[in-house]
Amino acid sequence: MVEEKHQLTKKNEDFIFRFKKIVAQNSHLSAEKIEEITDEVTAELLAAQGTGTTAVQLFGTPTQAAQKYLDPTLTAKKLHDYKFAPLALDTSLVIFMLFSGVFGLSLFFAKQQANQGAGIISLLLIAALGGSIYTGIILKLTPNPKAPENAPSNSRRWLYLIAAVVAWLIGFLILGLLPPVINPTLPPVAYIILAAAAYGLFRWNRQKAGLKAGFFAISQLSQQARLDSAKTKK
Repeated sequence: MVEEKHQLTKKNEDFIFRFKKIVAQNSHLSAEKIEEITDEVTAELLAAQGTGTTAVQLFGTPTQAAQKYLDPTLTAKKLHDYKFAPLALDTSLVIFMLFSGVFGLSLFFAKQQANQGAGIISLLLIAALGGSIYTGIILKLTPNPKAPENAPSNSRRWLYLIAAVVAWLIGFLILGLLPPVINPTLPPVAYIILAAAAYGLFRWNRQKAGLKAGFFAISQLSQQARLDSAKTKK
């Protein structure tokens, strides 16, 4: 605890005492992290104290102040905190895993495996194209609290969405027409192996980027950003 704590008023010292106790009892944070958080709150409170601002005015109750550090949704990284590349890679790998699994199983039970639509080059490019377009449109349409003045209008949102759908459909159709000589259909087991390899890359990318959302991370992050934006407007 910083020495400045001793300069707090009795009421503010009691606030810090109860705040620290609540955080310690209701979180899995280390003792060092709790001290760091307590020092941070103490410094803010000490600075506000000089202007006559009380702890209640600054933070609310000790429970409300602690909630920021107890609720992972409040401290977790938000959608626009991530760079485009890891989000696009995450989404592309999810698409690739799903398509590989479906193609692998369908080819395994099919009487003939000459299925051009399941060509490996088409699959790779469709996943990359779909993941990139979907990520780009989500980032464009989801409210960004750091740049509210640049938020697109409703009409522009629809134009972005329509353009993205058209681009993906055109890309899907073109890639589906690739000749078998450059777009071979692999044995069923190969698709299953590729899906497993993609899952390994998927886990590595998530760990490196700090992504902790659901399977389609970008969709969940976008939904949370919209909820946060709605709460802010209220």
